[in-house]
Amino acid sequence: EQALTRAELLVAAGDAAGAQRTLEETSAWWPSSARLWKRLANVRELAGDRAGARAARERALAADGSDLTLRRALALEDGREVLDELREDGAAAIRAYEQAGPAADTSTALVLDASAQAFHPGGAVTDRTHQVIHVLDQRGVDKYGEVRLPPGAELLTLRTLKRDGKVLEPDGGHGKGAISLAGLEPGDYVEVEYLRASRGAPDGYAADPFFFQDEGERLVRSTYVVTAPAALGLEVDAHGMAAPPLQREGDRVTLRVLRTEVPAVVGEPGAPLLGEVLPWVQVGYGAGREVLQRRLANVVALRTRQTVELAAFAREVRAAAGKRADAAALARAAWGLVAARTLGSGGSLGSDASEILSRGRGSRTLLLKAVLDALGVEARVALVRPFDADPAPQRFPRHGRYGETLLRIRGGGRELWIDPDERWAPFGSLPTSALDAEALVLPAPGEAPEVVRTPARAAVPSGHSTAIRVTIDASGSASVEVKDRYAGNSAGVIRGALERFDAITRRRIFEQTVSGSFRGGTLDTLALGGAEDREGELDLAWRASVPGFARPERGGLVVDAPVLPAHLGEAFVRLAERKLPLLVSPQDPLVQRIEIVAPEGFAPAASPEVTLTSRWGRFHRVERVEGRTLVREERIELIPARIAPSDYAEFARFATEIDAVQAAPLRIGGGANPGGRP
Repeated sequence: EQALTRAELLVAAGDAAGAQRTLEETSAWWPSSARLWKRLANVRELAGDRAGARAARERALAADGSDLTLRRALALEDGREVLDELREDGAAAIRAYEQAGPAADTSTALVLDASAQAFHPGGAVTDRTHQVIHVLDQRGVDKYGEVRLPPGAELLTLRTLKRDGKVLEPDGGHGKGAISLAGLEPGDYVEVEYLRASRGAPDGYAADPFFFQDEGERLVRSTYVVTAPAALGLEVDAHGMAAPPLQREGDRVTLRVLRTEVPAVVGEPGAPLLGEVLPWVQVGYGAGREVLQRRLANVVALRTRQTVELAAFAREVRAAAGKRADAAALARAAWGLVAARTLGSGGSLGSDASEILSRGRGSRTLLLKAVLDALGVEARVALVRPFDADPAPQRFPRHGRYGETLLRIRGGGRELWIDPDERWAPFGSLPTSALDAEALVLPAPGEAPEVVRTPARAAVPSGHSTAIRVTIDASGSASVEVKDRYAGNSAGVIRGALERFDAITRRRIFEQTVSGSFRGGTLDTLALGGAEDREGELDLAWRASVPGFARPERGGLVVDAPVLPAHLGEAFVRLAERKLPLLVSPQDPLVQRIEIVAPEGFAPAASPEVTLTSRWGRFHRVERVEGRTLVREERIELIPARIAPSDYAEFARFATEIDAVQAAPLRIGGGANPGGRP
């Protein structure tokens, strides 16, 4: 800093040569300072040494390869733009597209989707993206009428190519935020091209995945080119397609991938995230799962540094737990106080634990870990890949793939797994999606990263059961009493949802539930049990009046509408056939007990026992008669799965068979119930 200041003073005094000597002497001590080399380049240019200025700028760029402004300036001196040698010709792509006869089967066609990336010796990356879109209808106009560039991008081209040959620049210039393309109409082309740069990292870097198929958009020409120094050790990770080879060209390697006429993917309900099913390629060096763990471990260590406030809170926890409390008791006491002090639904790893404590909002996982560290209890943050995330191995996994954050606690020979961010769940409960899942345990300083499996069962299992009692009078009207009981993580989720509403809003929600479940039904009473008890079960009890619940027929009553149907067909079987897998996420078994109390003089009859079993799950129903009461007990279990399109018909039959059993009319008096398997 002193040398830079002295050089500025010498330049201001007219002594450019002295400033140059000062900076050159300093560069011998600090050769990796891009700032120093750029200042030296300016001084040399003032002195008339253009060749020396160019050499200094090249040294600056070698020190900081992510300086996109400097890289563009050097390219401009050579009469070109950055990565011109890898650029695709947009006009040629349009001519080829029009000669082939464009097909208007989608709202837009991606005539050109080109990405060119250059990795530099220090690991920095320059990326040039070029797209040409043919807008075919008004939905395409709505989609591309405004263009938003990625953060840090430098725009090269953004224009509308009209059908009559006119070229329109966007209104308002190329400022920040969304850029409007005024006058865009069906039949026009949109051309956008921009540059980005990334600094890379000493322990590795991975570029964003490049996809060779898109949802709802046809790809006419899709090209991906990457060049890098051979010494960098570039690797390729391909999914849904064969891995393209790296070609050695002198001291560099090059990757080239071209796909043409790729049809659009039509999204389907219940499909996994498209990143799991679309073809894509990702390149990078170093990085990997262990690097991700160490990077995030450094973040956690920084965020959980001990402070006076955390130490005071830890003393409060120890007092609440008692002097002789073991690790489990301390953890439970800390969990209770953290849940009471920190509101909201959790947060990211972006805030310090001390800050979270003071403002009462943020990641309870970070705060609890910091408090347990202060208490001397071993606690490690674990990032869990839930069932819904792509299960395929990835060479360069991202943090977002591990969507659940848990805490693993060890002490006294025991191991506890908890989910602190579910504020109202019992201590030891876990989300169903995080059971028996891959977990990245973030190491403490000096520890090796661990990759483990979470427990197959939580210490406090999650569950949901429903009991309903329907008392029918001779006219067919009914009084309905329902009790929903939630345990474990499910109880925490429902408590958290109810916490956001006042009593009036809660009642309105249940009124809508009643009217949706029973035609013409009105809510009479509503009671919540265990809403403030984190450790216990949660009971939601309500009573409703339902006119016309059953209709008279042949001396008896018939209940046409199914009672507590699962609606599996509505949830999962929404298409006649599928081209994408169907994702069945982990969920609690559906357990319900239904009691139908017949009027005086009406004899209910039990249906035969029904059991439906497949590799996708199991349904079991049993009925019995106790006096005037028909007791029906049902249990539905669906196995978490990714159902391939070839297996979809079998799963659909299983789901619709269950719906058919539940939808069969219930006859009370005047004949027996057929029941059984449909």
